[in-house]
This record gives sequence, C-alpha cells and structure tokens, in this order.
Amino acid sequence: MWQVLILFVQKSINKLLTVDHTIMSMSFKELALILTLLPAFLACEKEKNLNVANQSSSFLQKKFFVSKEQAMALVETLQRNKRTTETNGKEIGDIATFTDRAGIAIFYVINFKDNKGHLLLSADKRMKPVLAFSDSGIFDLETDNPGIQLWKNFIAEHAVGIRGKTEASIDIVNEWRQFEIGQGAGFKTTDQPVWTPEASCEYFATHPIPPNVTIQHLTYNVAHWLQGKGYNAHCPNGIVVPNCTKSGIFPCGKALVGCGPLAIGQVLKFHHKSVTVEGTNYTEAMLNGMPMTHSGDCPPPDNTGNGNLSHLLRDIGKATGATYNTVVPALGVPMSGSGCQTWMEPGKTDDFFVARGFTSYDLDFFNSANQTAIKNQLLAQRPVIVYGSNCSACLSNMHMWVIDGIQDLHAIYQDQNGYCYEYTTYYYQMNWGWANSVQNDTWFAYDNIVGDGILYNSANMKAYIIIPN
Repeated sequence: MWQVLILFVQKSINKLLTVDHTIMSMSFKELALILTLLPAFLACEKEKNLNVANQSSSFLQKKFFVSKEQAMALVETLQRNKRTTETNGKEIGDIATFTDRAGIAIFYVINFKDNKGHLLLSADKRMKPVLAFSDSGIFDLETDNPGIQLWKNFIAEHAVGIRGKTEASIDIVNEWRQFEIGQGAGFKTTDQPVWTPEASCEYFATHPIPPNVTIQHLTYNVAHWLQGKGYNAHCPNGIVVPNCTKSGIFPCGKALVGCGPLAIGQVLKFHHKSVTVEGTNYTEAMLNGMPMTHSGDCPPPDNTGNGNLSHLLRDIGKATGATYNTVVPALGVPMSGSGCQTWMEPGKTDDFFVARGFTSYDLDFFNSANQTAIKNQLLAQRPVIVYGSNCSACLSNMHMWVIDGIQDLHAIYQDQNGYCYEYTTYYYQMNWGWANSVQNDTWFAYDNIVGDGILYNSANMKAYIIIPN
C-alpha cells in the first residue's frame, strides 16, 4: 500500500515540476492530497535511510565481532598446542565480558586455572587482539583501582570510535594473524623478535630488527608500598565523615598517604639518591633500609626502616602541598563519594624532583613521540610517574602511579601491497600503589589500539620523566 502511495506522490511531484503543467492546472483535491501525503513520504525516506545505516552497522559488527564462544575456542586451541609442544599450556578457568552501556562486548577477560594468569582478548577484530595479560593471578573487572578504571574507559572509547570503520588497519590484521598462530604478546616474550612468514624481504635479511626486550617491575621489586596502615602513621588525623572509608574507620586513625606522595616515594626508593625533604636528610643508606612492605605499626619506632618510611611519605606530602581529607567544603562529605582522599597537584611532581637535583619534566602521555620517550626511559631502567584523569572535577577518577615495566615487541609484517615493514608495540607494567598487589603483574596495552596511529581518547594523562643527575 505504501509503495503505491509513494509512487503516486512521486508522479504528482514530477507533474508539478514539469514546465507544461502548473499548480493552477491541478484540481484542489489533487493538491490537497499531495500535501497530505508528502510528510509521510519524507518520513518513509528517512526511515529507509535509517534502516540502511542500521543494516550497515549490523553488517560491520558481524564481520569483525568475536563472540565469547569463538574467543574461548581460539584460546583453548592455542593453549592446547602449547601444552603439546612446550608442556606449559594453560587451561581456561572462567571468562567474563566487559561491555559498553548498550551491552555490546568490548573485550573478554579469560582467567586461567591454577593461578596461571589471565588474558584480555578484544571482541572486535578492528582492535588489537591482546589488550592486557599476565602469567599470574586473576583479573577483577570490578576493581575499584582508579588507574585500571581509566584504562577500561580508554579501551571503551576506542571500541566505540572504531565501529564505523569498514576495514581494520593492516597493523591490526597482522596482529590477529600473529595471535592466531600462538605468537606475539602473551605468547612470546623471549629476547628474539617474532619473525612472521612474510619476513623474507631482502632488506630485513641484512638489516635485522631489534630484539624483543622485557623489563619487569623496577620499583615494585623494591617497594610494595600502599597508602594505608603504617605507611600513613605520621599523616594528619583522619576526619570522620559519611562514607569516608569502606570500614568506617581510618587505618591508624590517620588520613591516607595519597597516591602522589606514594608514587614519588617509590621512585626515590628506587634511585636511592640522598635527598633532603622538609629538613630531614634521607641518605642512601636510609632509603635502602626502608622495607619492601611496611610492618603496619601505628606508629613504628623512629630511626628504623619502617619509621623512616612513614616519615618520608608524610614529608613528601608536606613538600608537595598535599591536601588531606579532601572533602566538598560546603557539604563536609568526600568529593564524588570517593572516600576521604589525599590530593596533590600533579604538577608539583616536577618541582619536587628538580629541587632535589634531578632532571624532571612532564609529557603528554598519548603523543606518539612522547610514547617513544617514555619507552626509552623504561628501557634505560628509569621508572616513569603517570597522572591520569577522565574527569576534572571528581577525585575518584584521578590517580597517580608508576610505570615500572615494559615489553618492547618487534615484528616484520607485510602490507596490502606486499611490502615488508617493521612493526613495534609495547605493553606497560604498573606499580599502582593500590590494595590488590596482583594487579601490578598485568601488562597493559596503551599504544596502537586500533592501528594507523589513530587515538580515541578524552582522558588527560601526563608522564613525569625523572632522571637522577
């Protein structure tokens, strides 16, 4: 029926536009009928275009979508092959799905049995396959770690941004090919580059690509430090306000150390260079004597490793102007319901280190050239402090932590025209300064998530380079 009406309207409009006919030659009834049906015709055309767009989006989703069943089958096959060839393959324990608000899968969290780690596999073949991985522990999607929450948002923005693309980047196509034969991130971490079958190009036969390099936990191997009990023994008293802490009380009755002072302290411990902070000279021997983990005493005895650690973290807070018990002044409750946090201006990081004889400066984290600079610092075995936020007004979405590990991976790929090219990607390991220490063992992807240097990101992240002189 609608097709007949649409045909009638189209013919009538054509009649109107014909030079030999004018509106005056038409009957009033004909004109009235055309004007009545015209909105319906336009609505039909709009609906038709919308249907075409929806069908196109649905087609793209099906073309690139990796279902949970496909993800499990792929990983099970790869691990079964590893068990056959290397006797160290893993078995899947459980799988969880990270989705967007519409319920569309973004990636799958595959946890392996017997504490053999986890793999975060993309659900879209326009994104790099391995987004994060570890050889130990499980990955908790519901973690309250603000750094990991920022990373999940970062990945989600790429998933949404790429959905209109009709083709995957050749880099991503090649990463999936590599993954599907059991190579690349999460599979090979040896000191040799991954040579794909296309690596026969003559140039690379005489110009070898760099070896893969893995540097693990620069700071976390010397400082498993947190913000709570014992570490905060000399911080100001905690202010009890609604929803201040999960337990309703403060560890040691004191405000938390704060992620900023903690990150700075961990880097000082790593470099163990003598520094003066708030009138106290923390010598190399004192820094070396600070324990990997605090005893939890409230307070610990002075002039001991634990005592010096507690004093150092408080003195860093003073030197950087940290604000303890950060609340909304008008309401007297924690900002954004985030708990009674300790807040430090990220920009004070550079000032703190420069004043104590270090070279220190900040970089935009997501700039591609700066990513190379960050990589080079880590390869030189110098940890990098990072600040991240996706909300300028809510403390719960802000965090400072230390990048203290890197996997610098290289491969030779072939483009659409058959030319070989060198491809580099990296994964970072973190010292989050958060409660769940298992989270520190995960390697996270931050570069080339969708290939071609495309970045979908609204978060503000800064990297703080720190070089002892």
